[in-house]
Amino acid sequence: MEEMVFQIGPIRPPSEANSLLLRVTINCPWNKCKFCMLYKKYDFHTRPVEDVKKDIDTMAELRDRILQYKKDGDWDIEAINKDYQTLTTDDQRWCYHMVFRWMTEGDCNSIFLQDANTMCLRADWLAEIIRYVRVKLPEIKRITSYGRANTLAKISPEDYKMLKEAGLDRIHSGYESGSDKVLALIEKGCTQEEQIIGGRKVREAGIELSIYFMPGVGGKELSDDNAIETAKVINAVNPNFVRLRTFVLRTGSLMEEVRDSGNWTEDTDMNKLLEIRKLIAHIDPSKANGKITSDHIINLLQEVTGNMDTDIPWMLEYIDSFLALPKLEQRKYQMARRMGFPLDWKQLWRMRESDQLIIEDLAKNLVDEKEWEKKLHEYMDHYI
Repeated sequence: MEEMVFQIGPIRPPSEANSLLLRVTINCPWNKCKFCMLYKKYDFHTRPVEDVKKDIDTMAELRDRILQYKKDGDWDIEAINKDYQTLTTDDQRWCYHMVFRWMTEGDCNSIFLQDANTMCLRADWLAEIIRYVRVKLPEIKRITSYGRANTLAKISPEDYKMLKEAGLDRIHSGYESGSDKVLALIEKGCTQEEQIIGGRKVREAGIELSIYFMPGVGGKELSDDNAIETAKVINAVNPNFVRLRTFVLRTGSLMEEVRDSGNWTEDTDMNKLLEIRKLIAHIDPSKANGKITSDHIINLLQEVTGNMDTDIPWMLEYIDSFLALPKLEQRKYQMARRMGFPLDWKQLWRMRESDQLIIEDLAKNLVDEKEWEKKLHEYMDHYI
């Protein structure tokens, strides 16, 4: 049974929730970003190609093992549970569960290459791994990876072509901001120019590009710069996806040192929404036709999603409709959302009456703005 275990890293994009996770590199080669504490205690190293292939073999074996319990299109859940109970370690159970979820909820659709910057691996090694995935798991429709912007800028067009032909479909990249001032502040280790060069190379190779933007990461001081300069990058690169990840100052992160230096002040929850609005307003629909998506609970208005070439007016109108609400109604929804409410403000009536009373009491009586932001932060700090 020990052979039925493969390595799993600590993180993946939300859009890869039902993907298989294949650990190709371990930890982060940069590991200096002020906002991220995930890898700070760990060194980076790559995994031997043969070890990664063994993990792919294990995934295929688990797939075949689970597949025997599917008859005429239906799963024998009782038999699967009995098989699951024979597993003796947490690692075995977790690997079994991941493959089962990939087969059922994920429809055997995708695999994500971990950890933080798999694109730093030698292109021929990475291509060999991708080809092996295609052979051993031919049902997979999408292979994706994280890649840092400065790494993407250094990869040659020939290597991108090789990776595309091997079967790499999408690269996720945490741009966070397009502003050189903000990038330096948070020690992202890349520049706007590198973001544009790397992003264009990915797109020209026919590989999908999914970039991440952090509204609020520049603080009050650089809010405008964060939004406008990021829009410049989007217009220059035309990524397939722009994924919003509202910044929250996480307790214990190195961003607290930046705050304490006096050069950065965390913006308010509402101002971060205004920053998202400014970003969208500066995107040129004639240059960008990908999708803005707000696929994370950390964003205040998760419905702000649409195509950049056709839906910008609607997204702006939607944000403005919330901004036009009376302050008490805004506050009630802010608190509900930060407590984990998954729908928009028009659906607040769906909350339990007892919870509605709690948020109304907080919205009415927590009048000091600093205390209000502190209370919102308490909730958000739990799920970032």
